[in-house]
Amino acid sequence: MGSMKILLISFIYVKIFTLIFAYDLQHTDVVLLGGTGDLAKKYLWQGFFYLFQKYSNENSTFSFTAIGRTVYEEGNTKLREILTGNVKCGKENNEACEEKKSEFISLVKYSHLKTEDEYKTFCQNFSKKEKSTRNGHIFYLSLPPSAYVSTLKTLSKYCYRNDDQIWTRFVLEKPFGRDLESAQQQANTIAEFVRESDLFRIDHYLGKPVVKQILSFRKSNKQTLEPLLNRQYVDRIEIIMKETIGVKDRTEFYNQVGVIRDVMQNHLSELLALVTMELPRNLSNSKELEEQRTRLLIKVRPVRESGILTGQYSKYLEEAIGANGNLNQSKYTPTFAAALLRIENSRWTGVPLILMSGKMLDERSSYIRILFRERVFCVTGCTDRNSTHMQYPRQLIFQIGHGDVPSPGILVSKSLFKPVWSPGVTELSITSKDSLIHGQRPGDFHYAVSKDKHEAYESLIEDIYLGRKESFVTLERLLLLWKIWSPVLKSIETSVKRIYKEGADHSLNFRIDNDHLVFISDSQFDIPELENSIVHDVKQIISPTDMQMVPSMFMGENLVCKDLIFLFHSLAERIKNSAEMAVQNRNVFHLALSGGNSPVPLFQILAEDSDFPWSMTHIWQVDERCVSKKSDKSNFLSIYQNLIHHIKIPFFNIHFMPVDINGRICEESDKGDNQYEDAVKYILDDLKFDMILLGLGTDGHTASLFPGEKYSRFLSENKLVAYTKSNDQSHRMSLLLPLINKAREVIVLVTGKSKHGILQKLSEITSNNSELPITFVKPTDGNLTWYIDYGAWIG
Repeated sequence: MGSMKILLISFIYVKIFTLIFAYDLQHTDVVLLGGTGDLAKKYLWQGFFYLFQKYSNENSTFSFTAIGRTVYEEGNTKLREILTGNVKCGKENNEACEEKKSEFISLVKYSHLKTEDEYKTFCQNFSKKEKSTRNGHIFYLSLPPSAYVSTLKTLSKYCYRNDDQIWTRFVLEKPFGRDLESAQQQANTIAEFVRESDLFRIDHYLGKPVVKQILSFRKSNKQTLEPLLNRQYVDRIEIIMKETIGVKDRTEFYNQVGVIRDVMQNHLSELLALVTMELPRNLSNSKELEEQRTRLLIKVRPVRESGILTGQYSKYLEEAIGANGNLNQSKYTPTFAAALLRIENSRWTGVPLILMSGKMLDERSSYIRILFRERVFCVTGCTDRNSTHMQYPRQLIFQIGHGDVPSPGILVSKSLFKPVWSPGVTELSITSKDSLIHGQRPGDFHYAVSKDKHEAYESLIEDIYLGRKESFVTLERLLLLWKIWSPVLKSIETSVKRIYKEGADHSLNFRIDNDHLVFISDSQFDIPELENSIVHDVKQIISPTDMQMVPSMFMGENLVCKDLIFLFHSLAERIKNSAEMAVQNRNVFHLALSGGNSPVPLFQILAEDSDFPWSMTHIWQVDERCVSKKSDKSNFLSIYQNLIHHIKIPFFNIHFMPVDINGRICEESDKGDNQYEDAVKYILDDLKFDMILLGLGTDGHTASLFPGEKYSRFLSENKLVAYTKSNDQSHRMSLLLPLINKAREVIVLVTGKSKHGILQKLSEITSNNSELPITFVKPTDGNLTWYIDYGAWIG
C-alpha cells in the first residue's frame, strides 16, 4: 500500500512538472514579408538576430521566413548575401556570438509567394509546425503601404488562428495613409479582418534610446522640472531633424510623401507629445500613458498655412529626371519644411513649438530643444553689460541622433538645475574650449547617455515579441496626428517651394512673427510650369510649346532660355569655360559680379567646383550699395558669403568697392570711386574684363545705372567708375557703360516672373532709350548673351 502511494505521488509530481515545463515551452514563427528589401537589409534582420540572441533557448524556439516575390533561386541567393553581410555580432564579437549567428542564419528560410493559393499552402504548412503549448506568430509587413490591405486580408484568411494558445501580431511600417481621410479608410478596412490589439504600427523614432528615456527623465526630475515645463517659463520648444543626404533614387517615393508626411506628421509630432503631455503617474501603465498622449494631441491646433514654410533642394529635379520621375509632381515636393504649432491648454498656450526637418542641410542632427525664459536679474558678470540676461541660455536638450555631442544623450544647462539621472542613463563629462553645443560651451552642461545602446529596430522588435505596445502608434493617436497636419498639406499641395542650395544655405533661415513663420531673406525663386515636358538631357528641360516660343536671339543678341535650375548650371559652365580659356591665353581671368539675390544660386554652384581656376581669377564688383560691408544689403557680403568664403582664392585677387572707408560710407572726399577706377586701370592694362555679369531691374536699370541719371556727364569726365543714385535716391557705386562695353563677354541674367513686364517692354523697342539703361549695354568688341529663365520669359 505504501509503495502504491509513493508511485501515485510520483505520478502526480511528474504530471505537474510536465504541465509546468510544457507551459514554459514557447515557439515563435517570424515571417518577414519583403524579406530581401532595403529596410530588411539595413535594420530588420539585425533586429531579429538580436531577438534570437536574447530569447532563444531550449524552452523558447524560433523559426524565420523571408517572403519575397522573386523566384526561389534568386531570392534565396539575395537573402543569404544579406544575412552573411549585414547581420553582425557588434561589440560582442566572440565565438559564442558567432555560433549563435550561424544558428540564426540556418533557421532563416526563403519562400516565394505571389498568389493567394501560394499563401494558402504556406499557411497550412505553417500551422503544422506548432511545436509547443504556446505559439506566437509575427508577420512583419515590410511592404509598400498600398499592399497592406490585400496582404493582411490574405494572411487573416489563412494564417490568423483564433486560439487562446496562439498569439498573432501584424506589424506595419509608416506611412499610414496620406491624410486623415485615407488613414481612416485604411484603418476601417483593416479592422474588418485584423483586431486592433494585434496590430503594431511602427514609428522607429519611438524606439530610439534617448526617446525611451524622455518620460523616465521627467519622472526622475518631477519636483524640479515639471514646474518649469509651462508657458510661464518656457520660451519655445524646437523639434528638429536635419539630414545632409538627399533623396537619391527614391524620388518616386518622396513625391508621394514629401518631408512633412515622411517625418513631421509622425516622428516629430510624436516627440512633441512626449515632452508636452502631462506626466503619467505610472510609466509602465500603457493605458494611462496613452490617455495622456491623447489628451495632449487633442489640444494641438491644426497647422495653418501661415505657420509653415517649405523648400526643395536645387538638385531634386535633376534626380527626378534621372529616375524618370513625374516632373509635374516633383516640382511641388517639399524636401524642407518648418512649421509653427500651438497647444491650446492652460499649460502651453502662447508657447511657440517649432518642428523642422530637411534634406541636404548643413549637418546631420535630430533633437528636442527646450529653451527657458530668463527670470533672473543679472547684477554682475553680465554678457555685454546687459542686466536683463544671464551669460548663457538655459536649456534642456534631448539629443536623439548625431549632432555635436560624443553620443546621443540628455543635456541640461548647469544654470537650469542639477538633474537626477534615471537608472537607464549614465552621466558623462564633456569639455571643449573650441566648440559650442546649441550655443553653449560643452562644460556648461550636465550630460548623460542611455545605457541601452541598441538600435531602434532592435528595441521595437523586442517589444513586439513581448507584446508591449507603449512604443507603437495606436489608431486614435494616428487619427489625431492627421487632424493636425491634413488641412495644411492640402492647402500647400501646389504651392511653389523655395529652392535652396545643398549645404549651409542661409536663405532658409526664418523667424516667428506672431502666428506666422517668415523667411528672413527675400530671396525667392519661381518654379515654372513643366506640363508635357520632354527631357533632352539631365541639364535641360524644354516643353514643345516653349521651344516654339523661345527664339535664339533677344534684342539682336544671343539668348539662352531654360528652366531656372538648369539655367544656373548652364551659366556656371559658361563661366568656367571662359575662365579656362582666359587662363590658357592670358594666364589670368577677370570676372566682375553683380550682387543681390538673383545670382546667389549661381555663386553657390561655382563655389562647389573644385576644378575652377580660382588661383588665377580676379573677382571684381559691378556695383555696390553705400552701406557697411557687414550690412545684409551689401552686394559684397552676398558674394563673400556665397562664393568667396568657400573657395581658395588669393586675398589680393579680391577687389571690393571701397564704399566703407574707416567707417565713413561713400564720403565724396574719400574719392572711393576714383580709388576703384585706379585699381581697374592699374591691373587691367587694356581695361577689358573677361566677363561681366549684369542683372536687370523691373525699371530697366542694370548695374547701378538707373533711369533718369545723366550719364553724359560721366562721359565728359572720362569716368569709368562713379557714385550714382537709385530711384529711391539711395547712393551706389557702379562701373559705367564705357567700362562695361569694353568687356570680352557680358552676361545679363534675368530670373523671376516679375521681370516678364520689362522683357516685354524691351522687346518692343528698336533703339537706345534713356529711360532704360540696359539698352545702352552694347559691347564694342565682345559678346552679349541674355540668360533668361522660363518664369521671366513666359510670365
